[in-house]
Amino acid sequence: MPVESSMRSEEVPDLAARATAMIDAALTGSGLTRESYWAAVRKGYNTPYNDPPRKRAVPAQPNAVSPVVADAVEPVAAVVIAAQAVEARAI
Repeated sequence: MPVESSMRSEEVPDLAARATAMIDAALTGSGLTRESYWAAVRKGYNTPYNDPPRKRAVPAQPNAVSPVVADAVEPVAAVVIAAQAVEARAI
């Protein structure tokens, strides 16, 4: 299958020279050399993309009460039970 292109073969050297000039202009003042720029491009291209491993969430237990809440609930529950006992004795 032939490859179609909108460029003519005579234009390729001129386009390559313009692209090289644009890359050099972009690198001016950045402290990067053409070699270090292309090395970074190659490294990025050759590095496989992998999603980080997912952290497994601990499944919630429907009847579980955290210890902090349990400590806070017990005194209140004792007061409620005592109040209900007083009411029951009064009846």
